Amino acid sequence: MRIVLLATDAYGGHGGIALYNRDLIEALASEHEVIVVPRIVPHPVEVIPAGVTFHRQAAHHELAYVQTVARAARQRADLVICGHVNLLPVACAISRHPLLMVFGIEAWKPMGSRLSRALLHRCRAVVSISGLTRDRFLAWSRYAGPTHLLPNAIHLDRYAIRPKRAELVERYGLAGKRVLLTVGRLAGAERYKGFDEVMEVLPDLPRDVVYLIAGGGSDATRLQRRSVELGVSERVLFTGGFAETDKTDLYNLADVYVMPSRGEGFGFVLLEAMACGLPVLASKHDGGREAVREGKLGLLVDPANPAEIRAAVRELLDRGEKRVPPGLEHFSFARFRERVIEMMAQVTA
Repeated sequence: MRIVLLATDAYGGHGGIALYNRDLIEALASEHEVIVVPRIVPHPVEVIPAGVTFHRQAAHHELAYVQTVARAARQRADLVICGHVNLLPVACAISRHPLLMVFGIEAWKPMGSRLSRALLHRCRAVVSISGLTRDRFLAWSRYAGPTHLLPNAIHLDRYAIRPKRAELVERYGLAGKRVLLTVGRLAGAERYKGFDEVMEVLPDLPRDVVYLIAGGGSDATRLQRRSVELGVSERVLFTGGFAETDKTDLYNLADVYVMPSRGEGFGFVLLEAMACGLPVLASKHDGGREAVREGKLGLLVDPANPAEIRAAVRELLDRGEKRVPPGLEHFSFARFRERVIEMMAQVTA
């Protein structure tokens, strides 16, 4: 089967959706021919799997994207996958019934375009990263077709419990400290990761507890000011942007992973943290609860309740020992590939 995937980003991309798309492409390519048309390619491209054609030139500019999509359409795909709701008009221009992927907040509320809202009902099926995103999407869209759940995959062999890297301990001044960690983009338009909520309980935690915020973005200056207002600026550390190769070492600097968020479609970073042996704190009110399997793999808190966050952090700090939780294999790439194969059989039946 020949599949065309219209993606925001994948190879050469950074962040959760790009990573998800790379896993999806690899799983599809194990049984099908896959043609990928990316909208952006901001970084060097990784090795492309066999059976995959990656049209990186499509990301050069808007005209190049349109021309590449048109060429892909002439190859007579058996299935077109729309990798983001914003790309739906393009997908529907080359396929009468595309398969739509939805991830998080972009699908939680009505789309601005009336045309796009109408085109939703042409989709042969909708694939969601989580039950929460699916339910919020269905609530406003009134989409009545088939839906499938396809949560993130974790490549467990790429993560491990390691000693703290001495160079990073020195860089961030972490000697003798217990470390809370959140990894994520500091985007001013997306203030839902829980950074503020963690800083607000920090004054009530022991003095040897510090908060490491790993990631860069436009909201860093505001968060730094907020840490000063709360009197915890010396205990809140910012890494800025970091290399993907440093990620496992960053997780291993920490004692507890904290993300009392409000807008995660799933929360892949929770899987990464658990794969590095960290106990995790996630939110009751977004997709993070599905990443920790409704509390089986980590603690759940109400992001609006500082007492819950504070108590959960203390409990997790007291555990001390790091371990990969039994049950994380539920999200292994092998299981993900099985889910993709099963989904494709149903979608193309």
